[in-house]
Amino acid sequence: MPRSRNIVLFLSAMAGLLIAHSCSRATAQNAYPPEFAGSETVVYKQVGDVSLRMWLFTPADHEPAADTRPAVVFFFGGGWKSGTPAQFETHCRYLASRGIVAATADYRVATRHGVKADACVEDAKSAIRWLRQNASSLGLDANRICAGGGSAGGHTACCTALIQGLDANHEDKTISSVPNALALFNPAVMLGHLDGFDLGGITEEKVADIATRTGVPAVQISPIHHIRANMPPTIIFHGMADTTVPYATAEEFSKRMLAAGNRCKLKSFPEAQHGFFNAPKGNNPDRRDRSYQWHRRTLLQLDNFLQSLGWLDGEATVRIVDHDFVSLRGNLTNSLRQFSVEKRGHVAFIGGSITEMEGYRPLVCKWLQHRFPDTEFTFTAAGISSTCSNTGAFRLQRDILAHGPVDLLFVEFAVNDDQDAAHSADGCVRGMEGIIHRLRQHNPNADVVMTHFVNPGMLNTLNEGKVILSANQHERVARHYRIPSVYLSKEVAQRINTGSLTWKQFGGTHPGPAGNELAADLATSILSTGWRGVDASQLQPIAHPLPQELLLSSSFTNGVLLPPDRVQHDTGWKVSLPDWEAIPGGKRSRFLGIPLLHSEVPGALASISFDGTAIGLYVLAGPDAGQVEFRIDDDNWQTVELYHRFSKGLHYPRTVVLATDLKSATHKLEFRVAGSKHATSTGPSVRILAVAINEPAASGS
Repeated sequence: MPRSRNIVLFLSAMAGLLIAHSCSRATAQNAYPPEFAGSETVVYKQVGDVSLRMWLFTPADHEPAADTRPAVVFFFGGGWKSGTPAQFETHCRYLASRGIVAATADYRVATRHGVKADACVEDAKSAIRWLRQNASSLGLDANRICAGGGSAGGHTACCTALIQGLDANHEDKTISSVPNALALFNPAVMLGHLDGFDLGGITEEKVADIATRTGVPAVQISPIHHIRANMPPTIIFHGMADTTVPYATAEEFSKRMLAAGNRCKLKSFPEAQHGFFNAPKGNNPDRRDRSYQWHRRTLLQLDNFLQSLGWLDGEATVRIVDHDFVSLRGNLTNSLRQFSVEKRGHVAFIGGSITEMEGYRPLVCKWLQHRFPDTEFTFTAAGISSTCSNTGAFRLQRDILAHGPVDLLFVEFAVNDDQDAAHSADGCVRGMEGIIHRLRQHNPNADVVMTHFVNPGMLNTLNEGKVILSANQHERVARHYRIPSVYLSKEVAQRINTGSLTWKQFGGTHPGPAGNELAADLATSILSTGWRGVDASQLQPIAHPLPQELLLSSSFTNGVLLPPDRVQHDTGWKVSLPDWEAIPGGKRSRFLGIPLLHSEVPGALASISFDGTAIGLYVLAGPDAGQVEFRIDDDNWQTVELYHRFSKGLHYPRTVVLATDLKSATHKLEFRVAGSKHATSTGPSVRILAVAINEPAASGS
């Protein structure tokens, strides 16, 4: 979006910011006044009959008379109109756990006190002055006080450092109200026209209207207009999708701070909107998941910032991967215990050709062996080129679970569900949920890491601002089962768009060395973070809870593959090795020695009785692939196409699902070679590797 357009959005939104909540999350709008268990409440300022309070969160080992600690004071958002100090409770508790005295301060706002933004700035200055004035009794280091805040609260915090004047009467001005550092969360830093920055089509009337809401001319308390040298070191957290306080304003502020010789670090969050940093609230699981990741990452980045100032020692205790498109969910301690205490582990990989190839998989295996050199690993490589998550769900038992309980599973099917199977949303969920649910039924302690790889079509989808259907649905499954994931397609798209990577360097749909290394690094970063600081010797296995409900009742949670000899058939069919040398089309060696149920005879009839809720045919569909007519339980005959767009030059493995919503009972499938065929096919051939069944769930599961 052009910079001028961003600023148009910003100033147009400012009126709304001033009369509505600045934070889009419900977190910032808890009950007022708040109550915080374990905190100390003080009155830092009296204005008439209004007592302005501050809630102090002190480290458990802090003895004010014996040692001094840094302090961080937060100011809530709410458009200078409303809001509550509860917004930063989580931040305060975390910082106190790390050894810093943290505070969240009340200040006057329009709805409660009839004031404008200049009074908010005055109160914020009073709060910092009070902390410094009482540093000795509180056990604070008066020269290590950080002011933080979100949106309008970020504005007021910023103003304590950059805006001169606006001090309360009768306060000791010899005590500085300027903080020693700033931590700003989507702050409003630009309130008016700025030389050298195009504001677009904003009228003077609009600027004048903003000024009436700030109590003083807007530029007087517009932080970006007052940047100069020797400002406190600053960190800014800002969402790139913020339309209330556009990212471009924070970007320009940071650039000008650096140009003036100040230290200013802008932490950008792609896709994040206004208020993204708040602790998640509400019942929307998708929103809660992203909010949780963003919230925890800002805590981690704030911790690292304070460490860089020398205010904190030791590693941050917040456990999150500080990466835009890596999500650490649930826990991974079961695999850590298995590998480090039991000294053995079963690690499995399932997916398509990206898993089958010598790509990211051996890199992850090598990393694990280096991390646990004394551990006896069993690695199961269950990648089969061209196969989708549906096939994965049906073959999970045969290809992985039959080798014993899995301690750690790596799974990828986004590319295959997209370009190979072209699944609907439900089709993507049925397979992936089937894999995860079945795995956890087999071994509730199994840890999982999911990766969404990428192809050119997916990149185009992202660049058009759209959602990748397969990856998005697999991410739904990951959220539902609290599974860590790597959204590699978004990572690659972002790197390409910023010029730090090219598609050629990545290596294409089947990644090259750089692409595989990137995928492996992101996947193992999840493990490193999930295992960091954990004493495995003190662990006991923790079963991962299965959700009470499936995302789809028709998901393939008990899939199996039945061999061809389980099918009854007439003489038009054979169970044998086809004469592959005489059959045109490319072949993959893994299938050449497998007896198939095959026929080229139109009308050749076969049947199978089965117990289950879904059924399909796992087939090889080559240049001569035909069509199958089928019926279930004497219902009407239907026709299904076996020929695939990739069949022209290859005997292509695919699972053709015939029914997904059958009653859990015994059924009979009848099928026959159709007399018709696809226009591009050279024959009516049907070659069946196995019959795919979703069996009834075991009692009590």
